[in-house]
Amino acid sequence: MFALRKTLLHGRLPAPPATAASRISSFLRSLSTSPGGEGGGDEWGSSWSTGITKDHFDGSASAVGRPSPSAPVSKELAAVRTMDEEDEILRSVDRDNKEGRAYVNSWDKRFQETCELLKQVREPGSRGAYLKDSEKQEMYRLHKEDPATYTVERLAKDFRVMRQRVHAILWLKEMEEEEERKQGKPLDDSVEILLDSCPEFFNSHDREFHVASLPYKPDFKVMPEGWDGTTRDPDEVLYEISMKEDAMLYEEFVQRLEFNKKKVAGEVKCHKYSRRRPDDGWAYMVEKLGPQGRRGSGGGWKFISLPDGSSRPLNDTEKMYVKRETPKRRRRIIAPYKEAEA
Repeated sequence: MFALRKTLLHGRLPAPPATAASRISSFLRSLSTSPGGEGGGDEWGSSWSTGITKDHFDGSASAVGRPSPSAPVSKELAAVRTMDEEDEILRSVDRDNKEGRAYVNSWDKRFQETCELLKQVREPGSRGAYLKDSEKQEMYRLHKEDPATYTVERLAKDFRVMRQRVHAILWLKEMEEEEERKQGKPLDDSVEILLDSCPEFFNSHDREFHVASLPYKPDFKVMPEGWDGTTRDPDEVLYEISMKEDAMLYEEFVQRLEFNKKKVAGEVKCHKYSRRRPDDGWAYMVEKLGPQGRRGSGGGWKFISLPDGSSRPLNDTEKMYVKRETPKRRRRIIAPYKEAEA
């Protein structure tokens, strides 16, 4: 049976005689068909066990498993199909090129963001390295016109810089204005104009703030009985410590700035040979001890003893000296404004 099927499928069977064909047809029909409906006929559409249908013997179809040849395609239709395929390929290539170009062009921005993140890791508290001179002029103009409204805190918030930097900028512009008044002509600002015209060479100022540098070591504490096991958020603790340190740094900066202003104005004698004895004698600062013999804020008080034997309280300059001489009993804090330029 298998040999017969193979022979029939490949079309190598010679034409049998009429009697042999009738015998083969009846034999195959008895094996592969089932009796049909009321007329007792055979249903060739339901017989597929041998893989041979009625069309094989009629010669109207090709062998089973071989697709019949389709209708011929015109040259115009084939050309249109080819053009559509080429257009689709070109669109796909163009789309891939745009995606690749956008990915490559975004590397500069990614590198810049990565450098900014690495800078924040190495030096917490991102600080700008450059502030345009036009922005400094605007800051000084606003503060000069209405100092009650445009305070140092508001200018620092509006321009998103640190308060220490605002103090330095205001003093710098004040000295420049005084120098212009002395010379009678504006100062040479060609360097500032050049720097303002090339901002891409500098990092823009943004988000200046102080972040405390905490020691990375375990902090073990004995918790009270009935502790529920909850702890404070480390970021919240870091923020509070940073705000306290920033307040201390700002206060010390203002004190140093006021002292430097007095030095520039000549109100502070910093050279040892310039200290000459007054005609009426020296005035000495005396510190009276407290009830328990203590000094400083927890003990007595300070006053000035004059050459004629009288005394008087400290003035502002002398109080400034006392504050500068008072030791600061705390760990060293790295001030961010030491590295940032005004």
